[in-house]
Amino acid sequence: MAKMFSKKFIDEVFDIGVLIKAFFGFFEVLAGTILATSGRLITNNLIIALTQQEISEDPKDVFVNFILKTSSNIFSGVHVFAIVYLIAHGIVNVFLAIFLLKEKLWAYPAALGIFSLFSIYQIYRYFHTHSLLLLLLTIFDIVVIGFIYLEYKRHSTLK
Repeated sequence: MAKMFSKKFIDEVFDIGVLIKAFFGFFEVLAGTILATSGRLITNNLIIALTQQEISEDPKDVFVNFILKTSSNIFSGVHVFAIVYLIAHGIVNVFLAIFLLKEKLWAYPAALGIFSLFSIYQIYRYFHTHSLLLLLLTIFDIVVIGFIYLEYKRHSTLK
C-alpha cells in the first residue's frame, strides 16, 4: 500500500489527519467541559419544558411524575458518561496528535492501538444508533489509522 502513494502524499495526509484529530479533540474537551458545567441545567430545562403543561394541569399526575423522576436518573448516568467520554477522548486525541507531529516513535503504536480501540467502540455504537455522522467519523479514523501505520513503518525503518 505504501508503494501506491508517494512519501510526500503520505506525509501530507498524515499531517492533515492528525491535525484534524487534534482539532476535534480540543473541541471534545471544550464540549465535555461545557456539558459538565451547564449540561445538567440544560437537561432539567428540557424535561421541564416537555412536561410543564401536564404538570400545570395536574401536579399529581402519576405518569408525568414518574417520567420526571425516571428521566432525571437516566439522564444523570448518560450525562456523566458523555462528559467523561468527551473529555477523555479529546485529551487522548490532542496528546497523541502532539507527539505524532513531533515524530516520537512510541506515539505511533500507542496511537494505532488507542485509535483502533476507539474505532471498534464507535462501530459498536453505530450498530445501536445508526448515526451517519458516527459512521463517517469512524471511516475517517480508520483512514487516519492507515496513514499512521504507513508513517510508523517509514520512521521505524529509518531509525
